[in-house]
Amino acid sequence: EASTKALKAAEATAQRQLEEARKRKVMTTVTPQRKQHWFEKFNYMITSDNYLVVGGKDAQQNEQLVKRYLRPGDAYLHADVHGAASVILRAKRRRTPSGKTEVLPLSDQALREAGNFTICRSSAWASKMVTSAWWVESHQVSKTAPTGEYLTVGSFMIRGKKNFLPASQLEMGIGVLFRL
Repeated sequence: EASTKALKAAEATAQRQLEEARKRKVMTTVTPQRKQHWFEKFNYMITSDNYLVVGGKDAQQNEQLVKRYLRPGDAYLHADVHGAASVILRAKRRRTPSGKTEVLPLSDQALREAGNFTICRSSAWASKMVTSAWWVESHQVSKTAPTGEYLTVGSFMIRGKKNFLPASQLEMGIGVLFRL
């Protein structure tokens, strides 16, 4: 008898709660999950003048960055420090009235900030070593080694002159880019 009474009381409570929910007409909406951008699997930042800077986390990602995402007009940044990643500063582009894509020149401020990112994401951060990064244009980066030599995964041959950036302080900040 006691279990029957308890079961009837539970059913009555459930019915009452259902009626209250129908009266309130609570609409629950499920928002779709945000689509992840291609650069979110890498280390990345956005400069103060809205250039995208992307760096690899390991040798395989360095390889993928240069082979797949380095475009004409972009800058390749690196530092002569152990553990420095390959970093790409993506150039801005715009469409001309004729329909062609035009590459806009990279700003000096974006290059300095990308160089700072390169140094801070290397082993210089842990050793507190102040040093500088360098950059080259995308056509100067190659995977082909001189005759008789080979390049390991994640390493590249730089042909031509390197443009050294001024030494930068080891400063990084964090910001929230996307709202969930």
